[in-house]
Amino acid sequence: MEDTLLTIFRLSLFETLCVTGALILTGMILGVLEHRANFYVQSVFGMKGIMATAWIGTPVHESGHLLMCYLFKHKVSEFKLFTLRPRDGVLGYVNHSWNQKSLYQNIGNFFIGMGPIFSGTFALILEMSLFLPDSFATFSNYLALDAGQPDSQTLANILVLTAQLFKSLFSAENLTSAGFWVYLTLAIAISSHIALSKEDLKGAARGLFTIFFFILLVNAFALLLNADFTGFFSGILTLNVYMLAFSMVSVVFSSIRLVLSAFAYALVSRIR
Repeated sequence: MEDTLLTIFRLSLFETLCVTGALILTGMILGVLEHRANFYVQSVFGMKGIMATAWIGTPVHESGHLLMCYLFKHKVSEFKLFTLRPRDGVLGYVNHSWNQKSLYQNIGNFFIGMGPIFSGTFALILEMSLFLPDSFATFSNYLALDAGQPDSQTLANILVLTAQLFKSLFSAENLTSAGFWVYLTLAIAISSHIALSKEDLKGAARGLFTIFFFILLVNAFALLLNADFTGFFSGILTLNVYMLAFSMVSVVFSSIRLVLSAFAYALVSRIR
């Protein structure tokens, strides 16, 4: 009996990672990139450097929280997509409440916390389709990704496709296009504010625990009823692979911002 319970616990933990892993990994990567880039930007330009991109990036960030609140039926009491006079460094916020007894709304906390990854990635892809249709055609190769049985080769394919996208974005043709520079400006501004705050992570953690216990209960009932839910979790894992692939667009532009800010920091430091 003890071995069975341990097996269910391990399986539930693994399946929770399958359901949420791509978002968590993306959030961690973006957090590291943005934190370091912000250090360089503030060192060179001060708070004005952050505000220069915040008027675009912050509304996109907060829109992700807001839309997820509505999707998971949370009650939004107050929100501000952007303020020119931040208090305690808060450039925008969404205040919401939920029914503690609702499984759906409690699970929603995870996706509300992770909302900026959805909204930021969607905005980057949408703008790519508008300003750089040729690069968007290259991006569409992600849709042909075979994620039926995710493995190390799937990850390698994602990295190859990301390299192809990067090459397409910075082609000689794009570099001479006004649309490219408009897109690059918008993309850097958006990617500068995709990363999750401490409050975002706290809210997401509440939902993550609920997801885990829900999956734990599902597996326990599956054992009692001799049912098989592996197909369902396999489908969720496939969706996570696509989410990871799409979010690489956000990672690419967050990395570009980090490189540019590090270069500016090094240049100013040498002058000083």
